[in-house]
Amino acid sequence: MSESPYWVHHFVLYGRTHLCVVLVFAAIVAVLATFRQINGIADVQPRRRIFDRTIGWVALCAALYVQAATLWPSRFDYRTALPLHICDIGMLVAPLALLLRLHSLRVITYFWGLGLSSISFIYPDLRFGVGDFQFWVFWLGHAVIVGCSLYDIFGRGFRPTWRDYVFIGWLSLAYVAIIFPIDALFHLNYGYVGQTYHGQRSPLDFLGPWPRRVPIMFALTMVVMLLLETPWLVSHKLGRNRPPEVAAPTP
Repeated sequence: MSESPYWVHHFVLYGRTHLCVVLVFAAIVAVLATFRQINGIADVQPRRRIFDRTIGWVALCAALYVQAATLWPSRFDYRTALPLHICDIGMLVAPLALLLRLHSLRVITYFWGLGLSSISFIYPDLRFGVGDFQFWVFWLGHAVIVGCSLYDIFGRGFRPTWRDYVFIGWLSLAYVAIIFPIDALFHLNYGYVGQTYHGQRSPLDFLGPWPRRVPIMFALTMVVMLLLETPWLVSHKLGRNRPPEVAAPTP
């Protein structure tokens, strides 16, 4: 019996599997966002609410499945499985942003989803191939938050403001203030603000030793989120695209 190809059980960074995942994900999001904008949905409030809620419930079920699979006793590892990463929080917030229509949830989904969780598509912290259960759990979870963020922007017209950037800045600072002592006390690495373990290399290793790299990480995070805010600030300044909350209520 021949052995399985290497990529079946091992993830290759920037390999064919990685490319296929990104392309399939982008295609699905593009179809959903485009469909949301077509006549008969975008201009009919009950239909667009049903469409948004359907996607929201599907995303929420997927997020709960990922969390349950991660916490399953046979797979549970307290060092990585607890829902304390920003991606874990965003994975639950993103579907609720579609279901509850709360502005604060949409802000978190945009900045933490597109600004932070999207890094997993560029540099995924993954070792397992398509033949392993963890491969699907990893991509499903990250697809939920990044997908909901992109759908909210291109499908529902969400536009963040400077006040939203300030809000997410304080929220991110609060997250670090809470998770850092937990990581330090129990030798964990949630939020990637703790010490790395298992000898895994990460781009964060180039920021210097722990804990001095933590403030550098936070500063870089704020820069990334500022870059995400800048196009909308310029657009608002030029008066070309006011936020939906000002111009008209978002459905």
